[in-house]
Amino acid sequence: MDMLHNMAVAFNAVLPSFLIIAVGMLIRRRGLVGETALNQFNSVAFRVFLAAQLFKNVYDSSVDESFDLRLTVFIVTAVLLAVALAALAAGRLEPLRERRGVMIQGIFRSNFVLLSLPLMQSLFGDEGSGMVSLMIAVVVPLFNVLAVVVLESYAGKEKTSPQKILRGIVKNPLIDATVLALIVKLLGLDLYRVSALRSVLTSVAGAATPLCLFILGASFSLKGLEGGARSLWITTAGKLLVLPSLALTAAAALGFRGPALGVIMICFGCPTAVSSFNMVREIGGDADLAAGVVVVTTALSCLTLFGWIVLLKTLGLF
Repeated sequence: MDMLHNMAVAFNAVLPSFLIIAVGMLIRRRGLVGETALNQFNSVAFRVFLAAQLFKNVYDSSVDESFDLRLTVFIVTAVLLAVALAALAAGRLEPLRERRGVMIQGIFRSNFVLLSLPLMQSLFGDEGSGMVSLMIAVVVPLFNVLAVVVLESYAGKEKTSPQKILRGIVKNPLIDATVLALIVKLLGLDLYRVSALRSVLTSVAGAATPLCLFILGASFSLKGLEGGARSLWITTAGKLLVLPSLALTAAAALGFRGPALGVIMICFGCPTAVSSFNMVREIGGDADLAAGVVVVTTALSCLTLFGWIVLLKTLGLF
């Protein structure tokens, strides 16, 4: 019974995303939206909706009794090592620069915001939810900064200058939203005193993920993946199998157990972030490969997440 429950948790966490992707595919197939409109939708989603979502996530986070310095240091260090290892692998296995950046991002950047809360609540209750709320404020900005650095570095045919990478970070709306949210928190401003502002921010932020999933589905094309199938499966294996196995092995060896290990599992075992596709379309890179990585890792993650949950429970680590 417990095994069936774990599988249902993983399946129900992923299925809604996959169904919205399917709706986008169907609408594009019927010719209701074209490439020009998708580019416009993507720009709005990236610059407005995703920025609002990130602002709200950071603004809503709080440093309280759930703060775990050891866990925070481990995750930040592991993410940085994941980027380095993914860059090394992509450099050796993929000759095209525009695909390397997509592969690296696809491996290290997970859908932490969308899946962490429901999974942790189901596995550990309120204790897990509190721990995740804090880690969102740490992990999501880190993911976004590193994604900009990686994609800007591989955006052209030649190596990008540090100045261009820095400009890309400064001008990126997701980074700007993070900085603004931190400034508002440091100043102690209570934005939610104005109920209308809270309602608008909540609505816009809540629409970000469905909109991005729709754009992803409408942009996805099997034909576009014909030349990058090998890179797709390498990235998928790295994201769902190699990275979580390395992170969880190291975490278990260092003594992480229970909710803390659950956060690590979700951070490194979840599918590739939906917003990674939107960022590739904005900054540059192989958008078809980026779409394929999100779709395939999302589809397969219900099985791999179930596997990680069962394994960790069987070993007595949860």
